[in-house]
Amino acid sequence: MSVGKVRRGLDRVGCLLPWPKTNRETCFFSLRPSYGGPGYFSRKLSREFGRTDIHVTYDQLRNAEAALLFSVSWGEWFYRLSKLWNVKTVLRVDGFMLPEYYDNRSQPSGFQTRSLTSTNMDLNYRIQRDLLLANHVIYQSAFCKDMTDKYLYNRRSDYSIIHNGVDLDCFRPIKTNNRRVRLLSAGSLRHEYMLGTVLPIFARLWRKHNLELQVVGTLSAICKQQLKEFSENNQEASDRINIVGAVDNDEMPEQMSRADILLHPRLGDWCPNVVIEALACGIPVVCGSWGGTAELVGGGGEIVHTEQWGYGNKFVDGMSEAVERIIGSLDIYSANARQQAEDKFDIRLVSNKYKAAMGLKYAQF
Repeated sequence: MSVGKVRRGLDRVGCLLPWPKTNRETCFFSLRPSYGGPGYFSRKLSREFGRTDIHVTYDQLRNAEAALLFSVSWGEWFYRLSKLWNVKTVLRVDGFMLPEYYDNRSQPSGFQTRSLTSTNMDLNYRIQRDLLLANHVIYQSAFCKDMTDKYLYNRRSDYSIIHNGVDLDCFRPIKTNNRRVRLLSAGSLRHEYMLGTVLPIFARLWRKHNLELQVVGTLSAICKQQLKEFSENNQEASDRINIVGAVDNDEMPEQMSRADILLHPRLGDWCPNVVIEALACGIPVVCGSWGGTAELVGGGGEIVHTEQWGYGNKFVDGMSEAVERIIGSLDIYSANARQQAEDKFDIRLVSNKYKAAMGLKYAQF
């Protein structure tokens, strides 16, 4: 059994114990800082809570004024205990399995499975339950709210839409001189359509604009295969690709300082951290119009019109044209990207919105 599973088990046991109340304001988090989008956001939010004198606990539910649940709770017993101990429950909705996507169609070897399994259905049921039982619900974007309403449960009151946030002192623009313009593909690169969109864009534009490509993030087997095949078929272009692989989120500012434009082709995202981090670093973003990402970009990038899950040649065409528009006015887009992050995604502002939802004290800044 992994260390993570043991710790999660101990956290659940700890929640059952009647810890004595303390005088300091305390919030319970159901997810410890870890890898992946929700885990990284847990890290950012807990750091900001700590900076503003709100203690975060992961195993002492009775000590807390409020409990923040990431994705799903641990069951109805959690709500009964929270009610008994007067702890406000707040659910942060993460991803679930959209039935329109998981339509059981057959996929080529290595591609993302489209089968709606009993495990997928169980996850959806648990989120439905939590949407009904939580005292308050936080959606990461208006798109997240729309999809959740459509497929799981339409929460009509006691909810907020709060985008993710970023530490603007850690993620900030760093000027570099005398190098080529560098495209960035970053995050969890685990499905065929990610590099299946990015690599054709790079192949089309690298010679014309003297480009390089930086690849940062977890690479699935299919993505590794795509890079290998691209290298074999495009030797001259492949020499301009730097594959970094997975890094901890605290290392992302350094990686982003080496890039100029983020390509984010994933459609249907709720609120990707990597997009907000790129904006904070003054890196313009190119994305599709279907999904929560389009709510984030503002003037700090280009939003390409597409249908839901509309991957293919038309999408590559639109993304390529968007990259060229940004290259033509890169300094303006970069300044707009940073301004968008300062206006919308400062972790201090986002933290205060979470505190309001949980009934905790605001921080002044």
